[in-house]
Amino acid sequence: MARRLQSATSINMYRRCPRKYYLRYIRGLKQRPSIYLIRGSAVHEAIAGFHQLRLRDNRHPERLKTTLHSLFRDAWLRHTDQLQQLRLGETILDGYYQESWDMLSGWLNRYLKQGRRIFRKTSAEVKLFSKTYYIMGIVDAIERHQNRVMITDYKTSKKDDITPDIKIQMALYALLYLDCFGKLPDVVAIDFLKTGIERRFKVTQRFVDFALEQVRDIHKKTASTRETDYPCTCGGWCRKEFIWENGGR
Repeated sequence: MARRLQSATSINMYRRCPRKYYLRYIRGLKQRPSIYLIRGSAVHEAIAGFHQLRLRDNRHPERLKTTLHSLFRDAWLRHTDQLQQLRLGETILDGYYQESWDMLSGWLNRYLKQGRRIFRKTSAEVKLFSKTYYIMGIVDAIERHQNRVMITDYKTSKKDDITPDIKIQMALYALLYLDCFGKLPDVVAIDFLKTGIERRFKVTQRFVDFALEQVRDIHKKTASTRETDYPCTCGGWCRKEFIWENGGR
């Protein structure tokens, strides 16, 4: 059987609950929308749009803030239908909107304080695919400056801990970059937007070898299409995260 295309999301989903992986990637069920997923998408879209403008003049921070706010507002509006489906009410949604904008505003302030960083070459929302390992990933930002490369992922989570999920994600990105460009990135960074903390780590061969172990393991464990080969390890919560047609099970 041909290997399934894997990603950090699919690997981490399998680790949390094999049955959830089965429902999402083999049975093909759609996940229910959540405010956290929608908010995360809007924030990421705004930062990506800001990078793509390739602004080179940081002498007018208020103009840059206005530009970023406009990008975020447009991204939020693109998710209007999904937001309405949540039935959270305008007051609660306004609270999430403001909290999200506070994250972005803080990110921009830190970004500008780094001075010359705005002059670096930044590629946003870079889709990487490896035929060798049959994995893919969408990297939030890849910065290149003086022959050095840094991969950055933006997080909107409440905590700024380096979880096992994050470690796997960043290791997979390093492996993807190596396979696509023939060299290791120098640094991987995780920017926790809510706390304003950015954590950077030097990429080593050991880090990439860790990613390879994860990739080989997931391909081996997901070769089957039988539901019984994907036990539920979350107490049944996984079933509540998907949209079932006609109430089916």
